[in-house]
Amino acid sequence: MSWIEKKGGDSSIELPTGYPSFDRISSFVKHLINASQFYYHESEAFEVTEVILNEPENRGCVRGTFINNPNQPIKGGVVKPLMPNILQVPLVGESVVVIEYNGQHYYTSIINRKGSVNENSIPGAAGNYKKNTKFGEKFERKDVKPLEISEGCILFEGRFGQSIHFGNNKQKPIIKIVAGHRGTTENINKDDSSIHLFGAEDNSDIESKKIKIKSNDIFITGKRNLFLEADSVFINAKKQNTIKMGDPRAPMIPTVRGDVMLKFQSDILTLLSDFQQVLILIANPVAFAAKAKLLLDKILRLTEVITKQTFLNKQVMTAIPDFKLPEIPEAPDLNLPEIPEVPKVKIPPSIEDIQNKI
Repeated sequence: MSWIEKKGGDSSIELPTGYPSFDRISSFVKHLINASQFYYHESEAFEVTEVILNEPENRGCVRGTFINNPNQPIKGGVVKPLMPNILQVPLVGESVVVIEYNGQHYYTSIINRKGSVNENSIPGAAGNYKKNTKFGEKFERKDVKPLEISEGCILFEGRFGQSIHFGNNKQKPIIKIVAGHRGTTENINKDDSSIHLFGAEDNSDIESKKIKIKSNDIFITGKRNLFLEADSVFINAKKQNTIKMGDPRAPMIPTVRGDVMLKFQSDILTLLSDFQQVLILIANPVAFAAKAKLLLDKILRLTEVITKQTFLNKQVMTAIPDFKLPEIPEAPDLNLPEIPEVPKVKIPPSIEDIQNKI
């Protein structure tokens, strides 16, 4: 789009009277030149009064009024977003930059009227102010603090406290993706949900390469397979019964502690040998008493393992392998007969209708 604004000055020609000196002639020529000059604008500010959301072929289009030239018609009927794949939907009362291509008006971006990442609406900027103008059907103003920026960074901020920040950590690349930041800087321990990607200075800088993900609940789903591969894989559960493997709908049973189970089996095997030795030492009371004490200690230890179930690891649970989940029956088809339509009853004419026809 383009529009022409007169630069200023009176363009009427009045020949100067009196003696035509050089200064008077020069002033007259400059006056004519300035009066004939114009400002040429390739874009214009446009106040949005209506936003079209999901109408076919008009998704994200807006209607409104040009601020500098309010009587200018909108070419194409609506102002379309310039880029089809990246949308920055304005609110009612916000101003956008409008340009023209091939007989169609397009808007490129929202004008930063108030320096707010949440909304920059100033209803009536084009001259037609309506009291209690709403931003839209559902949008409500929210106090969203803008993030601090650094030299060379690229920052994308949403209206509701989400952001994608391309920055650096001591000249090393870092990307921070946040949904619900709670301050003016990203903090993975305080923000709602975050993904931080840390790059390295070069390929040999192994320690710098890392990804941190944090939220209250994290769901990772693979349609076919899910691979976790590393030199070491750590899964740390801070509470019991929190690491569960298998279908979450199935009953969970604890896994076995290998160290306790190995000691348990060893005690069982040696217990049989100890019984044989006790029987042999019955004739020697002193040796029998010493061996019987060791045998009793081992029996008590085995009893404790069984009664307290210390051989089970209740921190890591697994689904019962043979458990079959019950199938949910489909709703029965009742085959109810269709309700016949009620025949329309013809109402006889009233006496007034008959009299009106006579």
